[in-house]
This record gives sequence, C-alpha cells and structure tokens, in this order.
Amino acid sequence: MGLEDIGVDLCDKTKGISVNDNLETSAKGIYAAGDCTGDRQFTHYAGFQGAIAARNILLPLKDSGKRSDSIPAATFTDPEVASIGLTEDEAVMGYGADKVSVSFRKLSEVDRAICEDADMHGFLKIVYMTKTKQILGATIMAPSAGELISEIAVAKESKLSFDKLSTVMHAYPSYSIALQQMAAE
Repeated sequence: MGLEDIGVDLCDKTKGISVNDNLETSAKGIYAAGDCTGDRQFTHYAGFQGAIAARNILLPLKDSGKRSDSIPAATFTDPEVASIGLTEDEAVMGYGADKVSVSFRKLSEVDRAICEDADMHGFLKIVYMTKTKQILGATIMAPSAGELISEIAVAKESKLSFDKLSTVMHAYPSYSIALQQMAAE
C-alpha cells in the first residue's frame, strides 16, 4: 500500500500498522484502528478502536484505544464460551499461586440453568488477586456467556474488586446472580 512512503511504520511483532496508545501511527495525524493494526481481531474491538480514534482526531482528547487484557471474547456456540483477561494458569505464572484465587461454579449449581433445563456442562470461573480481590480474568461457558462476560469486563475495567459484585443486586433467577453469589463466598 505504500504506507512506508508516507512514514507509517509496520510492527514486526503483529505484522500490522504500528500505533501508539492513542491509535496514532508513526506519521503524525494518521490513525489506525482494528484489524489493520494486527491487534486482537474482534469486531467489537475494531468498533471500539474506531470510535476512540475518531474522537482522538476530532477532539482535544487522547484516550487510549489499546486494551491488552480487557478485551472480552465470545464464541456463540451452544453453550456460549466467553473470556476476558488472564486464565488461571497465566495468573499463577505471572503472580504466583499463593497470590491468586479462583471462584468456580458449575452451571448445574445455577438456579436459572436448572429452571431452563440447560446443558449442565457449563461453568463460571473468575480469577482474582487473593489480597485485593482485583479481577484478573474470567472464563464462562453458559447459555448467556457473551452477556455475562460484559459484567466482568465492566468490573475489571473500572477496577471494581470481585467481592464488591456481591453488593450489587442482581435479578433472580438470572444467570448473572451466580456472579453475585460467587463474589459473596
């Protein structure tokens, strides 16, 4: 495309257009977002980055458009599978087993799944720092995992500790009440 001719660098690691945290390329005033940056390739992430890049171009704001560990992923199978952040193994490798805790609940223990006679092979798993309760990641396999992971994404991005989810009232019997119950344990 001749990007190098106008001063736009490519990233050796991602093979995409190199951008800073504000999504500006090495050529001042030129921004890139989404798949062309070589970052994680999700439609929702590309849309998020596009909106941030447009705002950074048009307004005197400089919001970060890069998210390393707070990009929710969802696979819309039956049941759905969704994740965000670190897995348990990654968290243990990064922080040590003595500093990481896990809350796990089988779908067969979630009242909504029982009421709906859902596939009981699912689960909800939240990984967090033992001392601070900071959420490090989550994996959910459930009929509404794509929606449930959004609650964890909001909590993680706003630095809400896992235990604080227990103080947020959830409707019963919803799938999300399992998150409130897990946080209260």
